[in-house]
Amino acid sequence: MLLFGLQSIKKVMINRDEKIINEIIKPKDNLINRLHQENINLHKELSKQAIVIEEAEKYQKERDEILADNEELHNSVKILEHEYKKKSNTLDLKFDNRKRELEQEFENKELDISYEYKNKNKNKIKIKSLEKENKHLHKIIDKFYETVEKFIDWICHKFGIGESKGLVKIFQEDTHTYIDPVKQLDFEEKQKDLE
Repeated sequence: MLLFGLQSIKKVMINRDEKIINEIIKPKDNLINRLHQENINLHKELSKQAIVIEEAEKYQKERDEILADNEELHNSVKILEHEYKKKSNTLDLKFDNRKRELEQEFENKELDISYEYKNKNKNKIKIKSLEKENKHLHKIIDKFYETVEKFIDWICHKFGIGESKGLVKIFQEDTHTYIDPVKQLDFEEKQKDLE
């Protein structure tokens, strides 16, 4: 019986060991295998996420650099706009001043030209009046010259002196005066040059 008892104990033990293996160890091994597989899957997923995070960090750095550059560009644009407005205002002011100067200069020149034009017209009128007067004086002188020649001819004929040219020659030698006014003026100029 002892054998029977031992066999039965052995059987119970085997059953118990099988039961422990089947109910505790196998489920634990299955759980460990399943957890191991999940751990591998988690590790793969974490590796993918680490790569994604590295990429995201790289893009974040690029984004931050782009935003900094963008901010810098905005500041540069603001500075340029301010300088442009300043220069534009300065140029507008210079343009307005120069425009006023040119308008004033134009008005002054217009007045000067108008004054000159009026004076030229006055001078033309004076010149025409002097030309008329000069023509009239030439006629008087020419008429006087003719009259003097006729008078000399008449005196020579009346007093029987002979030819009038001889009388004129004697008059010119005695008085050092020419009856011809052009010759007389030339003579007087030569006398002044000699003195």
